[in-house]
Amino acid sequence: MSGRLAGKVAIVTGGGSGLGRAIALAYAAEGASVVVASVVAAADEGAVSEIEALGGNAFAFPADVRNQAELEGLVAAAVGSYGRLDVFVAAAGIDVRRSPVREDRYLGRLEPEDWDTVIATNLTGTFLSARAALPSLAETHGSFIAFTSGTVRHPAPGLGAYVASKAGIEGMVSVLALEATGDRVRVNLLQPGGVTDTGFFGPEVPTERRAAMHRPSVIGPCAVFLASDASVEVTGASFDAAAWNGEQGIDPCGCPGCASRSGGEPPETAAYRL
Repeated sequence: MSGRLAGKVAIVTGGGSGLGRAIALAYAAEGASVVVASVVAAADEGAVSEIEALGGNAFAFPADVRNQAELEGLVAAAVGSYGRLDVFVAAAGIDVRRSPVREDRYLGRLEPEDWDTVIATNLTGTFLSARAALPSLAETHGSFIAFTSGTVRHPAPGLGAYVASKAGIEGMVSVLALEATGDRVRVNLLQPGGVTDTGFFGPEVPTERRAAMHRPSVIGPCAVFLASDASVEVTGASFDAAAWNGEQGIDPCGCPGCASRSGGEPPETAAYRL
């Protein structure tokens, strides 16, 4: 397939669902070969099947981002299959889901093992992903994309572990971007720019609330930009995908907030309130 990412190879962790899947599909549509990785094999294979049905090139590889050896195996599989690695998107992430009751997730009640799981997956998983990917990205002067969240600046009760993990990722990326400049690897942060209808939310969220959220496709165009040669001089930056889309005059989402933004109206800050 031709496109802005033709000839490039990308790994997307968490690529079987939600924002990761939207990025994997967007990359394939722009010509990249994509490796979809997570711990949910059925979801990953579903994403690969969707990419292949559209004429793209992809395969699934099981990898737990908390495991350095599995991440190194993931990178080796990508390079072994396609000969290179140009982009690594660390999209895998979770929140505490032990209870749908928000108060049960307050820091004063949060089980230590739940805290450890979120930090290990989101923050440590991003660190281990970078550690595994950087040598191969240095060979192609590639792009490492980490995920942050608007909740870092617009927090809500019950999100303590999640917000702490994302704030840690922001600090880590600010250092990593400086450290990777010698290898000409660019390192940036990405977030959808508001609440997005993904598996982050359980069945307790009503349908009408979901209808007001971003669709996962909101992330695609900005993720493509960060993977493409157009962003070759951009590093250490943080991108709000919905805001970036608005600046570019595009609306890949179609949700009420993006429609308002594309019409020149300012986004509602309530979009960050969970």
